[in-house]
Amino acid sequence: MNIFSKFRFKKKYFAFFAIVPLLAVTAVISVPCPVCNGTGAVNSLPNTEMVSILEMDFEQTLGSGVPCGAYIVYKYNISIKLLNEASENAEGWLEILLINTRQEEGSNILDTQYVQINIPAEAVVTNEYNVSFGTVMVFQEGLEVRAEVVEGNVPDLICDGTGRISVNTWPLINGFKEHFSEVVQETQPYHPPEFIDWEEFMRNFFNQ
Repeated sequence: MNIFSKFRFKKKYFAFFAIVPLLAVTAVISVPCPVCNGTGAVNSLPNTEMVSILEMDFEQTLGSGVPCGAYIVYKYNISIKLLNEASENAEGWLEILLINTRQEEGSNILDTQYVQINIPAEAVVTNEYNVSFGTVMVFQEGLEVRAEVVEGNVPDLICDGTGRISVNTWPLINGFKEHFSEVVQETQPYHPPEFIDWEEFMRNFFNQ
């Protein structure tokens, strides 16, 4: 064996002992996940983050109690003007809140309902809703209706909701982050929390 072949043999060992520890180190070093930008959550309702509420009007049409029951049902006509700034359609949900303005913020939500939205790309639309709320108290005044666009955040499956991935997987995940985002959105479609449909509740109550 000549000296050059021995040198090449040693270079192989050098490469092995240099690369393996490097891979081990990069496996334990974490960086923000490019799919969720380090938040640990992905919006499962594409483009709703580009939707904003421009105007909102509401009018109470009815406040009635359930005979022998503990609930008061308030009905509202609600008009909401929405802007979709995305270049694609936005389909999702609005969270509609009945607020007691005489209570402190954060503890003044009396009831929550959800309504669907479907807004064309780069468009402004005005949607009309008939929404019923239920409370356990009678209010003569001080009630207000507010709305928020639901972004439908779900845990990012790529980083297990931690917002972090190992640095040696970052190039692959970053290169295909659009694909991974679609996978997360498709496998975890957003559904609003369970809420009482007061219209159905009243129909069932009076049909008993």
